[in-house]
Amino acid sequence: MGVHGLTTYLRENKRLLSKSLQYQKGGAANGTIVVDAWSFCYELIHRAPNLPWVYGGEYLRFEELVTTVCEAWTSVGLKVFFVFDGPRPDIKFPTIISRLAKAHVQPSLLFFRTSSASRSTPRFLHESRIIPPLIYSACVHALKSLSSSTDALELHYADGEGDPWAVELAGRVGGFVVGNDSDFVVLNSEGYLGYIPMEEMIWTTLEQIDRPSEDADSEFQPVKSKGKKKLPDPRGGNGLIPPDGASDLTLTFSVYTPGALADHLKIPASLLALFGALLGNDYSNHSTSSHRNAQSLFFPGLQNLSGRINHVASALKTILSASNLKRKPKHQVGSVMDLIDKAVEALLTRSRSTMGSGEVEAITNTIVDATLQYAIRKHTGKEQGVRSLWPTAACALHEPDLCPLISCLLASGTYEQAEAQEKAMCEQVRDSYVKAYRAGSLSPKIIDTMTSATAWPRIFLENPDSETVARSVGRLIRQWGYAILDDGVGLPDAHELSEHEQSVQEDDEDELIDVVEEDSEEESMASGVEDPLEVLRGELKRIQDTEPPQTAISLRSSRVSGSAPKTVTEYIRKGTRVAGEAVPVPPFVDMLASISSLDFDLEDLTPVQLRPENDRLTIFLHVLGSDTPLMKALPADQLMVAAALRWVVRTFGDRAADSGYSKEREKERWTKREGRAWLASFSWRLSPACSGVETAELPEASDRNIQLMAQALMALECIDEFAQILLLSNRVPSVGHLLSGSLFHSFLTGAKVPDATDIPDGLWEACEEDLGDVFAEEKKKKAKKSAKNIAAVTTAMGKGNAKALTPSSGLFGLLGELEA
Repeated sequence: MGVHGLTTYLRENKRLLSKSLQYQKGGAANGTIVVDAWSFCYELIHRAPNLPWVYGGEYLRFEELVTTVCEAWTSVGLKVFFVFDGPRPDIKFPTIISRLAKAHVQPSLLFFRTSSASRSTPRFLHESRIIPPLIYSACVHALKSLSSSTDALELHYADGEGDPWAVELAGRVGGFVVGNDSDFVVLNSEGYLGYIPMEEMIWTTLEQIDRPSEDADSEFQPVKSKGKKKLPDPRGGNGLIPPDGASDLTLTFSVYTPGALADHLKIPASLLALFGALLGNDYSNHSTSSHRNAQSLFFPGLQNLSGRINHVASALKTILSASNLKRKPKHQVGSVMDLIDKAVEALLTRSRSTMGSGEVEAITNTIVDATLQYAIRKHTGKEQGVRSLWPTAACALHEPDLCPLISCLLASGTYEQAEAQEKAMCEQVRDSYVKAYRAGSLSPKIIDTMTSATAWPRIFLENPDSETVARSVGRLIRQWGYAILDDGVGLPDAHELSEHEQSVQEDDEDELIDVVEEDSEEESMASGVEDPLEVLRGELKRIQDTEPPQTAISLRSSRVSGSAPKTVTEYIRKGTRVAGEAVPVPPFVDMLASISSLDFDLEDLTPVQLRPENDRLTIFLHVLGSDTPLMKALPADQLMVAAALRWVVRTFGDRAADSGYSKEREKERWTKREGRAWLASFSWRLSPACSGVETAELPEASDRNIQLMAQALMALECIDEFAQILLLSNRVPSVGHLLSGSLFHSFLTGAKVPDATDIPDGLWEACEEDLGDVFAEEKKKKAKKSAKNIAAVTTAMGKGNAKALTPSSGLFGLLGELEA
């Protein structure tokens, strides 16, 4: 993650580039950290010894771990801000797809192609680890609970990519950024104190320092050096997780700053963004079908990462120093674009002769786009520091007219060209969604659909030879969500979006930069006074703003029956790869009319998001086939789990019926015992016994049980997002944090038997109501033949026939019997 090779470079030059800081419980020093929330989740999952992933996730234990770390941070005087990523920028899609294939699809394929004995070893499970799909909702739930009880922790959701947002927030509050991404030493903002790698955080305790010798009571004592102070044992708490049961905690960590890196490389700090793009980051290190990877052309034969870093820094220094000579070179560096052009040309010296037509221009455009991702707008408001946060309820950092998220929603939705009444309602829906998003009640994945017409169902462990559960279980639910979003705020047209991005790349590069006085911009770059990225971004915005306005249209007229449907591109597993699949979005009125039992006025222009909660809940239950008296009577926290079970049971029951109960489809059906196991796997009573299975008692992970969990997890995820789209998070809250995957597998294998109190009263009855015979029959276990039974059969068959059952007969004996 981040700039290619920079993490290794920082580690190798730690003594020169970092400084060490320390915070301790009861100390006078207080500090502020901004935590990259996704890096935090990944780090905990990989470091925690008691969080087996293969069963689907141990979410209560994960929440306990989140709470432990956060409380330890605040106990040593740290104010903590968490930042989650917002919607994905489309420039990063190739990198995201590549990572999904490498970190999710390939480990799943390897798991199912490995024997049960081999794939059960701790080493295999560690090396093929996949992040459980409900980790995001579990972490958000834990952080919300903590933030409600202390002012020392806040939770934020970025406008887009989380890294620049976190650095901008850290600059406002005067803090560090904690993460596992080298981008944090390239990004910069006024007031930002630097980057803390998670792996370089070390917890120590007073007990570790004063620990007595184990041989204190023995006859012989080891000789101790008096002149050397005993150092604490860092193994007690290396990384995020503090030592168990510690009271007097001390936290030590290393800090890397953009200024220190720039000074070491002898380039202006304002050029670190270009430096990172040239080396290769998440936006520039991928290749397209028509062009080669830029870094493979920049560094032919140069595999050493430190060598690449020094090579890029040297190229930038040479270009800048040449422009500062009294005798001006023939081609003077007069703008940021000139500098990028010259840097690309300098790095392509060896590969230039092999370049095809237009390839250099394409690489230059890629570097420009990748550089712009590091741009952070300078704060110009009257308030400074913490007081500058939340100028409005819509965004913690920006005024509405400067908020990237609001701008993106305005640009992607069609309601800006709508008639006045419809436009007002659409703006109300949009504001409700923004408010829910900032409160953590609307998934960033829903914002992805609203801004780029894409969907990214989470990929987890599933049978690679079967149809992905993202399609078989989740697609219809997601389609309903797309239709409701399109009806409420309008979805962007994916094809138009890609054409627009392509048109920006094809613009003449001279139009990207304002005409400036000779050397003025270059001098500002060298001095670091002005951010050159602002020039690029400002001119790009000016070009986009010159597009002619469109005339007013009726939203309803564009979404009636027979109108051309929009599409959402779903990135799902296809065999052994991740690929986009265009999914049509039917008009919402058509989908609503397909539910004959619903009594809604289809001519009413009011979006469903603005209708009363009971109406929205009715649509929710009808869509999921769960609008029954017992389901309506369930407590709010049980509704989502029951709806998920009913959905998967009905889905695979109907598939079997449609196929004439073929053998393959019959295998997919759930049994009632499996349904009860699912309900009992949630910690309804929140007792320690319900939080999972002890590591020593972990059950076998069979193929069928893994597939059942994959189906249920996908249903739970899609239903959760569907409830959020309908703004029903309070009425149908997410309860994924109560799930224990190991308990589910233990109940399925028979290693544990659900207690009568493990399933709340009335929950199973609600799940069964009106489902008919969709459940599969329980398989009867075959009775093992005992010696006594064999003897009885032998007696009944007679001596002549019994001879054929004796093992001594063999093949030749059998032939002899046939001849006789």
